[in-house]
Amino acid sequence: MGIREWLKKRVVLEEEAGTDVPPGGSLMDSLLGREAPPTHALGEYTAQTYPADVVELLRRRQRVADELIRMDIASPQARQDAIPRLKELLRTYPHALAYELLIQAYVDGQRWEEAKGVAYAARERRQECVRSPLPEVRAEVDFLHEWSPDEIDRIREEKEGAA
Repeated sequence: MGIREWLKKRVVLEEEAGTDVPPGGSLMDSLLGREAPPTHALGEYTAQTYPADVVELLRRRQRVADELIRMDIASPQARQDAIPRLKELLRTYPHALAYELLIQAYVDGQRWEEAKGVAYAARERRQECVRSPLPEVRAEVDFLHEWSPDEIDRIREEKEGAA
């Protein structure tokens, strides 16, 4: 029995049984007119399968990120002037970059206790992001500096020592 005969018999037997073609490859599927659905990595969504709550979360995050990009934060005074707006943005979506800017604004204004409080909140948010089941949220804090209240105290000592 040649390979062609064997393959033909196997294909006919498998089709009658209702199971997949023995090689299971896309070449056999395309030859026989059967297309397998494309596979996706675990946790990966397509445009049709994204959950509505995740879509809304990502839209809010994008609106906050767009606003942060448009803000004037180049100088210490501009960062301090942006404090109320940064607080509003954190209510919309607790973006890690908004926490970073708010900490820096409080440090610039030498508002040490507030900076330590925001550093604590930023650390808690970082932990939430790291534990998130969504890779989109986990990636939010990959390359950002992690502030600690001790670091704020160190900066305070340096600034007060230099004055």
